[in-house]
Amino acid sequence: MEKQYYLHRISHEANVSYTLMRNGYLTLGWGEFSETDILDTVRNDDRNEFDKLFTDKGFKLSKSRWSMWIFGKMNVGDLVVVPLYDGLFSVFEVEEQAQSIQTLEDKMKTFKGEWNNHKYIWDNHRICDSDDNSRIVDLGFCIKVKPKIIGKPRDHATSPLISRMKIYNTNANITDIKDSVDMVIKNNGEAVSLYQVTMDKLENTLLNDIQNIIGDGEFEQLIRWYLVKCGATFTKIPAKNEAGKEDGADADIVAEFENLKYIVYIQAKHHKKETSSWAVKQIKRYKEQMSDDNSEYTYASWVITSAEEFSKEAKAEAADEGNEDKGRKNKVRLIDGKEFARMLLDIGLLNLDQAFDKNLKKN
Repeated sequence: MEKQYYLHRISHEANVSYTLMRNGYLTLGWGEFSETDILDTVRNDDRNEFDKLFTDKGFKLSKSRWSMWIFGKMNVGDLVVVPLYDGLFSVFEVEEQAQSIQTLEDKMKTFKGEWNNHKYIWDNHRICDSDDNSRIVDLGFCIKVKPKIIGKPRDHATSPLISRMKIYNTNANITDIKDSVDMVIKNNGEAVSLYQVTMDKLENTLLNDIQNIIGDGEFEQLIRWYLVKCGATFTKIPAKNEAGKEDGADADIVAEFENLKYIVYIQAKHHKKETSSWAVKQIKRYKEQMSDDNSEYTYASWVITSAEEFSKEAKAEAADEGNEDKGRKNKVRLIDGKEFARMLLDIGLLNLDQAFDKNLKKN
């Protein structure tokens, strides 16, 4: 099933619920059901039996019972937004499906309340407050979770998520605003930047266009255009039969930055999905064969791809693993499609069509 996104409040029995949350468990009330098979009825989508369990226990079929249903539906990998006191919120990832609170008895035999500092113990498989006449704590179920975002200000979220955190329900499915949740996780709970949000959208659009509108040759021209915009004083696309190279050595673009005494050799791959280690081997061999060790210039080698990622072998080859004694001499910079799209956006798209002008500056 596709990953779901939920909101869950833990105000009920807060002294215990917050302590358990900090120990990796989200909790729910309905303690009277902790020894029933109600979770099985939820997972089997048996609403008739679900309702019968409530009426058999003497409960009315109120809307609040659906908090049990939603809690039982949370699956491994789902994300749960938890509004906290003091205008904060956290996000957790589900590690195990809901279980009876009794499963914690051997894991947390005794613990202190979050604020009241009361000592909580177990009696007849229920949590009790030993400092309050052994009052039975009304918690019946728990879900093991791991933190993704902890204790961030709610105003760091986007407007849809901020609004949703104001609802009074114990829990709710909020998959319809999953992008807002993913965004706060991506930003590690820091304030959402309009620039960042806009650039992320433009980055994806631009990469899609690069992959589907232009061809291999135009991709090379686009990279040349970018380098000229960055201040390259000389660029060229070497001939495929260029003298002096062998054993598969190849570069698609060479750029010189005269003032910096810097030359970049680039292998361009107009791919989708993944680029292999062959591109890295090509550019490493080209650099080894064409660089002048006695030159005052510094030589660098890049692979720029329109693919979403590089293979594990490509990353290992680029890092020159096994040749650490050579330092950075043979390392290759890998630039995937999203990074290159962002580089283009950062440099600016004004006069982008000049990238495909045959008269683009070559010297």
